[in-house]
Amino acid sequence: MTMRTWGRLGIIVLAAVLVQVGVLNQIVIGGAHPDVFLLLAISAGLVAGPQRGAVMGFTLGLVADVFVQTPYGLSSLCYVLVAFAVGLAAGMVAARPTFGFQAAAALLGGVGGTLLFAGLGTLIGQPSVPRHQLVVIVAVVSVACVLLANLAYRLLEWAVAVAPGAHHDAGAFAGGSAR
Repeated sequence: MTMRTWGRLGIIVLAAVLVQVGVLNQIVIGGAHPDVFLLLAISAGLVAGPQRGAVMGFTLGLVADVFVQTPYGLSSLCYVLVAFAVGLAAGMVAARPTFGFQAAAALLGGVGGTLLFAGLGTLIGQPSVPRHQLVVIVAVVSVACVLLANLAYRLLEWAVAVAPGAHHDAGAFAGGSAR
């Protein structure tokens, strides 16, 4: 990725920190709040494909880990896996993902990322969340991801400077190199 891409991604990350800490952490529904960093990781996979999306997801996770009281790197691991999976799914679509595909990816990525975070946290000995609370967390995170999916997609599209109507890096996983 170019310095321009990293600079734009830095602007998005800074804005995400401000939005997450200043706004979204104050919106608490049933003890849960939306996760803008997971949403950006999902969008990174959609826009940049599996490999570049995973790199961006990892970076977003490192920043997100500063704001949670779990072992450093847990969010990064989850976000890299979610961005990679979403990037693979987006690679199956020949053209730019439609709004419906973006919403479906946001919903499934929100559910998968939240459950992965909770599962890995339990696996490494973090206090587990009661099942009824986990359902609320999954619902809040997933609904917020769906509601903000198109905005996040457009921001990441700007960050990686993808031409409108084109999907970047769709076949990179199969070939292993940029052609």
